[in-house]
Amino acid sequence: MKYFILTFLLSFSSFLFSQKDSQNYSGDFSLGLRSTMSTFGSTGNLGKGIGGQFRIRMSNKVNTEWFADFIVEDIEGIATRNDYHIGWSVMFYPFNTLNKKITPYILAGHCFDYTKITPNAKIDIMSQASRLSAATQVGIGTHFNLSNNFDISLSSQYMLHLGNDIHAEIHNENGVKELHIEQNGHGESFSLEGHILFTLSVNYKLANLW
Repeated sequence: MKYFILTFLLSFSSFLFSQKDSQNYSGDFSLGLRSTMSTFGSTGNLGKGIGGQFRIRMSNKVNTEWFADFIVEDIEGIATRNDYHIGWSVMFYPFNTLNKKITPYILAGHCFDYTKITPNAKIDIMSQASRLSAATQVGIGTHFNLSNNFDISLSSQYMLHLGNDIHAEIHNENGVKELHIEQNGHGESFSLEGHILFTLSVNYKLANLW
């Protein structure tokens, strides 16, 4: 009988702790994969990319996301733009959505960005251009919580680059497309270049850190 009572008490206490943990997300650590689409302001073309991320939740209202992306944009078949992003965002949950299937959020953050535009044909290396810049981003998103540990997230954000501008222009000369890569910098005008990012990610909670 005493073993039965002891087992019952242990089970009941575990139930209480699990109920408490389900109401407190602070310290949750999750890992995820992401797919990103970008509408670049300089060309109007669509870039597609892949990446990864991890999240560390600070409280029920605040989460942090640390990410890396690789984005490729085809420029009318004659050049390629590659963008590398590495950065972080803070996600704020304005509503009380504990244990809900849908969790909307507001995000803001910062990242470092490396961009390179390269002609597809093997021509003079001087026709290539690259730049390293920083960027800030702000946007909105939603978690679709499929279980306590697994979610699919969709976000849209505007990313504003703080640095030298780099872009490609296609000139049509007598029916022949010509690539012109332009870059402002080295004493030339400073530019603010922005684009919209759409990100779809899948995330799994691996542990609670505290």
